[in-house]
Amino acid sequence: MDHITTYFERGLTYSQIHHALSTSHGYVQSKRTLERKIKSMNLTRRTDDLDNKKIDIDTVVSCIEEIHQTPECRNAGYRKMRQLLQTKYGLHIHTLTVAMINRTLDPDGVQNRAKRVLKRRVFKTPGPNFIWSADGHDKLKKFGITIYGFINAWSRKILGLYVHVTNNDPRHIGYYYLQLVKREGGIPRRTTTDKGTETIQMASHQINLTEEFNLECADPSQSHLFTKSTHNQKIECLWSQMMKQYNCELINHLFEAIENDCYDPNDPVEYLLFIYLWVPLLQKGLDDWTTNYNNYKQVGGEQGLIPVPPEAVKALEQEFYPEAAEMMDTSPKWFSESIKELEIGMDLTIPAVDIHNVWDTFSLLLQSIRDYDSAWLADPSNEPTETFAFRAS
Repeated sequence: MDHITTYFERGLTYSQIHHALSTSHGYVQSKRTLERKIKSMNLTRRTDDLDNKKIDIDTVVSCIEEIHQTPECRNAGYRKMRQLLQTKYGLHIHTLTVAMINRTLDPDGVQNRAKRVLKRRVFKTPGPNFIWSADGHDKLKKFGITIYGFINAWSRKILGLYVHVTNNDPRHIGYYYLQLVKREGGIPRRTTTDKGTETIQMASHQINLTEEFNLECADPSQSHLFTKSTHNQKIECLWSQMMKQYNCELINHLFEAIENDCYDPNDPVEYLLFIYLWVPLLQKGLDDWTTNYNNYKQVGGEQGLIPVPPEAVKALEQEFYPEAAEMMDTSPKWFSESIKELEIGMDLTIPAVDIHNVWDTFSLLLQSIRDYDSAWLADPSNEPTETFAFRAS
């Protein structure tokens, strides 16, 4: 019931709702049965909540202002803003109304977005899952954080964005790929990446799985294509949109924190604490951004996915990544465990970390770490090598 309501309110057609339910939620009834079900639920397509007097203009403005305060939505255009109003608040507002409010609240942003017009070469693919494009994003590397992403080249649907402290480790990229294969239930006809050592394991998995499960493929070695970054345009377009809608504001936020002495990246303890707090925060932020980005209407196209049994993926995971959990940790185990012990021992109340309280949480934990180290060193019987400062250096 909840899934039907969610997809209906997102504006999907009956066919699209039926496809989504069948592929993702195990729905086995016919499309006609689904149509009758939706009608019996009295679901209707709403036009404009302002016209219907279900909400006033001040509330809409307040919601848009709140959306503007988040890094992932700070630079959203009116189309994205209208979608966010619908997905975040359940509001249905006319496009022109949203555009007018957005221009009033953010005239500079509207003007800057209007200037960025780029003519791109034509990119053709027959349908979904024929090509997965993958690439790394390094704009946050100056802060010690990296992103690696995968998209469906046909629809530009984001398959996965992964935040870590490195995107150059071939084990990580290979592991990300296998997680997608397991989740999607198969492999694409082809994967495309820049030519780099970090994609070697991923390319190997794609070629070997193609050879085993895509019997129609005459040359499995062609199932992975190394290309120039300028030609891997679908995912480069994604990075461009992510920079405009998410990263630019985030980068400014981080630079301001450093300039205001909230954080010293050259201090080993502060760096570890920054990574401990910010990597999961960014992952959640990008997951939310991805959900909104993927809220599109997919129409037509030939399905290109080659089914792969879960057991085959599991065998590769066990062979290549037996210590996957440890491999994917972004903070040293001793540091994560010590922070948890610190919270209990000092009776600290740590709220769920978000963009609004992260620096307050950072300051609280940092001061607690320093207090702990000072108290530890005050006892001459204690070993100095057990302090946070020593272990982080």
